[in-house]
Amino acid sequence: MLSLALSNLTRRRLRTALTLLGVAISVGVLACLLAFGKGYEAGLGRELNGMGIQMMLVPLGCPYDAAARVLKGKTLEVSLPANSLNIARQEGKVEVAAPLLMATLPRPAEGRTDLWVGIDESVRPLKPWWKMTTGSRWFPDANSVILGAEAAATELRQVGDTFFSPETGRKFTVCGVLERSGTSDDSQFFVPLATAQEMFHQPNRITAVAIRLKDPTQITEVSTRLQQVPGAQVVTMAEMMGTFLNLVGSVRTLVSAIAIVALCISGLSVFNTMLSAVLERTRELGVLRAVGASRSQVFCLLSVEAILLTTLGSTLGVVLALATGRFVEMGVRLFVPMAPADTLLNLSREVIQQCFMVGVVVGLGAGLYPAWQASRLQPVEAIRID
Repeated sequence: MLSLALSNLTRRRLRTALTLLGVAISVGVLACLLAFGKGYEAGLGRELNGMGIQMMLVPLGCPYDAAARVLKGKTLEVSLPANSLNIARQEGKVEVAAPLLMATLPRPAEGRTDLWVGIDESVRPLKPWWKMTTGSRWFPDANSVILGAEAAATELRQVGDTFFSPETGRKFTVCGVLERSGTSDDSQFFVPLATAQEMFHQPNRITAVAIRLKDPTQITEVSTRLQQVPGAQVVTMAEMMGTFLNLVGSVRTLVSAIAIVALCISGLSVFNTMLSAVLERTRELGVLRAVGASRSQVFCLLSVEAILLTTLGSTLGVVLALATGRFVEMGVRLFVPMAPADTLLNLSREVIQQCFMVGVVVGLGAGLYPAWQASRLQPVEAIRID
C-alpha cells in the first residue's frame, strides 16, 4: 500500500511539490516560532541571573526602558545625582551598589559610535563573566582605559598601548583588555568614574546604580525604601524579566496567529490535492472496488497518501527551519527588547517532534474527507464515468 500511495503522489509532480512546499513553510514557521520562544526565555534568564544584579536605581521615566538601556549598554538622556549612590550604599541590606555613567562618542568619519562607561571597582562583583587578558590590571590612574574585546580589536590596541580620543582630547593608556564574553561589554570603553564625569561634563552625576542584596528575599522591602530617593526609581530584575516575557508573549501570540493561518493554508492545499486526486482517479478507484478492494482499504490508501505527503512536508519544514533559522534570528533581534547575546533559536528535539506531529495531524485531518469520499464510490457508477 505504501508503494502504491507513493506512486500515486508522483503522478502530478508539480502539484505534489507545491503542496509539499506549503506544508514545509508552515511547519518551518511554527518550528522557528517555538524555538525562538524557548531560546529567548532561556537566554534572558541566564543573562539576568548571571549578572549578579538584582535591582537598579534609574532616573525617573520608564523604569524598564531605562534599566534595559543600562543593561544593554545604551545611554540615557537623564541622570541621577551622585548622592543616590551614597543612599543606596547606606541601606543596610545592600551588599553591592555600583555606579555607572554612560556616554556615547559619535565618530562619523569612521561610521560608528563608541560607548564609554565610567565605573569604579565595586562593579567587578556584578560582572562575573569578566576575564582579563594576560598582563591586564585595574585602573592604576585617571588616564587608564579598559577595552572590551571588540573595542580592542577595532582600535588595534593591547595592554600597554597608548590610546588617544580626539573627541575628548584625552590620552589614555590601555591597562586592560577583556576577553570576549558575547555581551554588550565587548564593544565598550571603561574608564574610572571620576574620569568619565570630567570627560562628559557630568560632575557628581551618574546614569544608574546597579545593586545586589545580601538577602534576595528582602528585595521588596529594600525596593520600597529606595523608591524614596529623590529623582530616582527602582526596578528589579524579576520585574524586568516578567515585563519582557510578557512583551514577547504578546508578539508570540501575533506570530502564533500567523503560524496557525499558515497551517490552515497548508491543510487546505493538502485537502485540494487529495480531493483532486480522487476526482481524477474515479475510474481507477472504481476498478479497485470492482476487483475486491473494500471501502476501508480505499480509505486507508488515500489516508496513507495524505500522511506520506504531510510527513515529507513536515520533514522538509524542519530542515528548512534548521537551514534558515539563523537568518530569521538576525531579523527578529532587531525588534525584540533586550535580546540575549546567546542564540535565540533553540531547536530542541522536543520542538522538532511537536512541529512534526502538528504537520502530520493537520495533513491527516485535511485528507480524511477526500479519503471518505473515495471510499463511498460505487464501483459500477465509477467505472461508467468517462
